[in-house]
Amino acid sequence: MSETPAVGGGGGRPTRRLIPLLPALLYIVIVAVDFGTPDEFRTDTMLCLVPMTASSLTTVRATTVYAVLATLTFLVLDPWLAPSGYTHDWAGFVVVVLGGAIAVATVLLRTRLQDRVSRLGNVVEHVQRALLPPAPPVVGGVRVDRSYLAAERDAEVGGDVYDVVATRYGTRAFIADVQGKGMTAVGAGAALVGTFDEAAFTEPELHRVGDRMGEALERFGRNQVLLGGPDTDWFATALLARFGPDGLVELVNHGHEAPALIGPSGVRWIDVPPELPLGLAGLVPAEERAPAHRFRMAPDELLLLYTDGTTEARDAEGRFFPLREWLARHADPRMSGAELLGLLQRALLAHGGGRLTDDAALMVLRPEPAAPAGAGSSG
Repeated sequence: MSETPAVGGGGGRPTRRLIPLLPALLYIVIVAVDFGTPDEFRTDTMLCLVPMTASSLTTVRATTVYAVLATLTFLVLDPWLAPSGYTHDWAGFVVVVLGGAIAVATVLLRTRLQDRVSRLGNVVEHVQRALLPPAPPVVGGVRVDRSYLAAERDAEVGGDVYDVVATRYGTRAFIADVQGKGMTAVGAGAALVGTFDEAAFTEPELHRVGDRMGEALERFGRNQVLLGGPDTDWFATALLARFGPDGLVELVNHGHEAPALIGPSGVRWIDVPPELPLGLAGLVPAEERAPAHRFRMAPDELLLLYTDGTTEARDAEGRFFPLREWLARHADPRMSGAELLGLLQRALLAHGGGRLTDDAALMVLRPEPAAPAGAGSSG
């Protein structure tokens, strides 16, 4: 399953390579100024700045080298450039030594914190894989492209989740937006993904898959209360899809955004009669629920699923992102799903001034044409 990376710019690599050289440049400037100014004007005490600068830019070893170098340089310059009758500046010597010691302690603390952040980054990566499990580009005869734009800076996971699996009942997919934000919403999303991965293989009816996911969300809410959390009803809007033979598609909408079908004749919005969000379905008797919506997709059509972080992205003046108008102008079934998502990502970020106010999950599904009989046989 291909992931479209978030659009961003990376530059300034030559500048970043020069940053570790700043302590050396500072050292040269201090020594040169000390040599080039009158004896009464001394700068050798400022050598303490060299290891302190290095502690924020370089490694422990480099900082230690700069601390030792600054100390030795002070011991040489102080008597060499001193005026006649000058006694050794032991106070300046103590300042340089203490500066080096503080710098070494600082860089040790910084590297430990960086190691911890790196380990936390690995944890986040594993959480992301649990929430958004990777899969091949084609799942059960359906090509899948997806992307995730998190509202929080440097975040890779949130309350929007999706997944696609191939089962004996056809290829099944879902996309959902859990209420709330933060790590609690991530836990609720994990409950939905885990339940979908189980129910999609065991429940013949797509409605029952949604029911199982809603029950899991209700259990999650009860557990949060037992753990001291607020007694609230957890719910999630979701869209469930099943891809069967001959392009047959079945949709169940739990209060989610309408998907877009992109084809040679333009964009058609699939308005599925909505049910209550997951976690609230028990409020309506089963016999009053709308049947699953069915239609057929041609091999040259794309089905776009998304969360409301897409349609509710605001610009500086508070205007929502006009997804329907944007698709009418830019969507082209001849482009791949990854190309469409990349184009849409850039438009969303441009509209929101570089960041979004809510997570935006996007997924493009396209049934692959069946291979002709005997196409893979050798004669």
